[in-house]
Amino acid sequence: MKLPSADKSDNNDFALLALATRGPFLGFIRWTSYSCPHCHHVFRRDFWPNNVRLGRGERTCHNCGKPFDDGSREWPELSLTRKIRVFFPPLLVGIWGGFTLAGILSFFLAPRDEHSLGIVIFAFLFGLMPVIFTCPIRLIWISRSKNRYEIAPPGPPESRVSS
Repeated sequence: MKLPSADKSDNNDFALLALATRGPFLGFIRWTSYSCPHCHHVFRRDFWPNNVRLGRGERTCHNCGKPFDDGSREWPELSLTRKIRVFFPPLLVGIWGGFTLAGILSFFLAPRDEHSLGIVIFAFLFGLMPVIFTCPIRLIWISRSKNRYEIAPPGPPESRVSS
């Protein structure tokens, strides 16, 4: 039985306020709401579009009690690009890119006697610190996802092999 997919709606409620107040940064505040396809009860809001979530994919609505596909997938079901996105989410990539860009710009813009290639390497490695610190947590999530997948792989119950 194929479950209906969760409804997804993008929200940018501050766009008109940004135009009215000439506050340019308000226009960038946006989020995506995910809701039950049966009763439209919102079960998750996310600030990153197309965020990768690990999980079984089946959710029962707390409001109406009907099952639906929430869009999450287990680790073995993900494509290579989605697996990479689990390890390198957009915020952490932005932090790393900002530090790397700052290091490179300081190398080319500052006088040669003040900066060296060591500053660029330091900025690159310092920018990677958030990724390095979150990797152990993400490895735990992946391990749990693999265990869930091995216990009950997707598909009809009669096709699952019990151990």
